[in-house]
Amino acid sequence: MSPRRPLASATAALRASSQGSSSSQGRSSPARSRHGAELLPELLDFEGAVQLAQALETTPSAASASWGASEAIAIARQRLASAERDVRRPLSDPRTGASFAAPDRIAHALERAGVPATRQRKAIASAAHDLFAPLETQMLRRITAVRQLVAEVRREIAPTIAASAPNAARLEQIDAALGQATSARSDALFSRAIVAMRDAFAADLEVAVLALPKPCDEVPLATWASPSGPVGEHVARCEAFVVASFLHERARLDMLVRNTLGERLA
Repeated sequence: MSPRRPLASATAALRASSQGSSSSQGRSSPARSRHGAELLPELLDFEGAVQLAQALETTPSAASASWGASEAIAIARQRLASAERDVRRPLSDPRTGASFAAPDRIAHALERAGVPATRQRKAIASAAHDLFAPLETQMLRRITAVRQLVAEVRREIAPTIAASAPNAARLEQIDAALGQATSARSDALFSRAIVAMRDAFAADLEVAVLALPKPCDEVPLATWASPSGPVGEHVARCEAFVVASFLHERARLDMLVRNTLGERLA
């Protein structure tokens, strides 16, 4: 590996690995305008590129598995099915168990900020923070928990994959190296998405407040809390993001298992 060009080395090694895998299976990949390995610069930082290049230059070590393929797959399916049920539960305030879109919660945040009696941006931003910050905390906790669970399931089934065949061991090694090498930027993408949702919530709440009549005798709390309202819609988006995060992590693991053990996890 050239120490000055780790990304080029990683890309070349990944190309060689994928081409070797296709050849060993007697298949040729269809022509593409852009090879998947060429997307690596968007996912890797320098340190990740070095780690990936080094991993791809090593041969997988011999592995022994505690479980056979059928048993390992059954355990993985059970744990992932339980996790999916958990992530599909609505997000709720851990102190009260109430929905983050509950009308009385919205009313309390507006009252604390003095909105809509005052419509200054600072006051509206304060109300938005009070409403979104606990939701963001719960969203992050659940995303972190499900990502950790999928990672645990992957670690548990990895020895079974590696012990099944040399090609499977190599594919498991590549997948593990890619996961580790791209983790920093993957985490950054999650963080950017959450910041974008926070900003969008604050912007939509400001629009909703400024659209209220003057004087405003009553804020339409039920409408705001509804699935299409300025609060309810964003709560639903956060819940959908949690589910999407889990499905993304599970899909990566499912692809690995399907291409090595020939079974789907979902």
